[in-house]
Amino acid sequence: MRRRPGAAGAGSSTASTSRNAVEDDAESDDEEVPEGRNVPRSSKKEKKRQEREMQRQAEEPARDSWRSKQDRYDEMRRKKDEEREAQERQLEEEARARKAKEEAAAALEFEKWKGAFSVDAEGTTESETQDDGQGLLHNFVEYIKKQKCVPLEDLAAEFRMRTQDCINRIVTLESMDRLSGVMDDRGKFIYISTEEMKAVAEYMRKQGRVSISHLANNSNQFIDLEPKAQYEVESQQDDSAEAGTEA
Repeated sequence: MRRRPGAAGAGSSTASTSRNAVEDDAESDDEEVPEGRNVPRSSKKEKKRQEREMQRQAEEPARDSWRSKQDRYDEMRRKKDEEREAQERQLEEEARARKAKEEAAAALEFEKWKGAFSVDAEGTTESETQDDGQGLLHNFVEYIKKQKCVPLEDLAAEFRMRTQDCINRIVTLESMDRLSGVMDDRGKFIYISTEEMKAVAEYMRKQGRVSISHLANNSNQFIDLEPKAQYEVESQQDDSAEAGTEA
């Protein structure tokens, strides 16, 4: 059977067109593959750099906020440290001034103290006079401690002083922590040791609110008001020694 020339030509033309289209698609695919699969290395680096830069810019506000908060915190801490140091310096200066004032007052009282006693300075040096004053001060304190409860008039007579001088001396010794106690309205000074003070504080802590009258009525539980014989013996020995020296 013979084909028609026209049909054969049309089929040949269609086949040729199809082949050309396939070839064109293949060429197009060949051109696109290298671009998708083999990207240059420099382009990858640039892309990563851009990504890092974008991330840095995105994180920059958060870093700025953190730095700002840290700076404010550091400034507050610095100011607090400066205030604390200034307060400590002020307290130290006040303590030094208070100590200097107390020492000056104590020195003045000591000078008055030496003048309040009859001290025979004939044949004695200044150092010996100073020692005598220190010895009299020690005896004054020890006498009160041993007597526990001593009338101020008797104390003044014992040391040949005026009663008001005795009161001033006791107040000064209390400020120097050489004595501790109370003066009652009957003109007596009651010596209370540190241990007895602690016992009173402990008693008040356990009892709660305590009235003065209740505390006074029960004071014999923790305060020993009996005089100690030790001072009397020492005083008698001193009197005997002085009598022997005068003889």
